[in-house]
Amino acid sequence: MPDNFNKNIEDALNSIDGIKKASPNPYFFTRLEARMQKEKGIWEEISSFVARPLVAFACICLVIMVNASVIISSEKSNHDTSGQNNELATVDEYNQVSSTFYEFVNTKP
Repeated sequence: MPDNFNKNIEDALNSIDGIKKASPNPYFFTRLEARMQKEKGIWEEISSFVARPLVAFACICLVIMVNASVIISSEKSNHDTSGQNNELATVDEYNQVSSTFYEFVNTKP
């Protein structure tokens, strides 16, 4: 068993013989420099601005503040229900009229 283990180690070490240094394609650096010097478009500038952590954090804070203000204003409007009672009465009356229209008490003559 130790002989087989040593053979595996030797095979692994010999497998790296003949390894060459990796090199890029011939015109890689020329294309890279051209891409870096290319002028950014309007959408690229907008996306790079929005991707900044400070801007993203500010947007999240804005959404949270808007949600909080909606919740607070809805709680205040729940206490003032005098206007809603008139609307509900109208809706109830409408439902009462429409439901009696479709009710058939005596279907047999």
